[in-house]
Amino acid sequence: MEQANPSSAAAPDPSGTAVRDAQEPTARFGTGNLVVLSAATDGRAQAQGRDAELLMAEKWPGLLERVQGAARHIRDVEDRAQEQELHVQELLEQMRVDMDAARARVQAAEQQTRDVHAQATRMIQAAEERADAAEQMLQRIADTIEAEFAVRPGHQAGETPGARGRSSAA
Repeated sequence: MEQANPSSAAAPDPSGTAVRDAQEPTARFGTGNLVVLSAATDGRAQAQGRDAELLMAEKWPGLLERVQGAARHIRDVEDRAQEQELHVQELLEQMRVDMDAARARVQAAEQQTRDVHAQATRMIQAAEERADAAEQMLQRIADTIEAEFAVRPGHQAGETPGARGRSSAA
């Protein structure tokens, strides 16, 4: 009950599907009580199928090359992204180190400013104390001079107290 189509069985098919289709019978039901088995359909349909398969077979290498190229591009982009991420991490770490160093320098400068201010305050206080002591000393000297060389009532300036009496007695 099997019928083979001699024209399709002899035709060369690089994929081998037409030969396999020609050798595998197909059953058609609904033709009454009779089941008809035929080897293949029309030769033109097979030729068109082969042509479509050949075109697809010719397109596969190009498509595979494009897919491989896209995959390489994706890997390259991912590699660059990882390199950039690593570079960013290195920059962030360097920035942290620089910020810590700057913070330490600022703290040292602030401490030095406080130390200089405290020293200047101490020096100012010492100078004020010396100035007060000098002022007191000068005041005592002035008081002593006034006390020793003060003009007493009844005496003229530049006269000694005993000289006046002597000149009048003479």
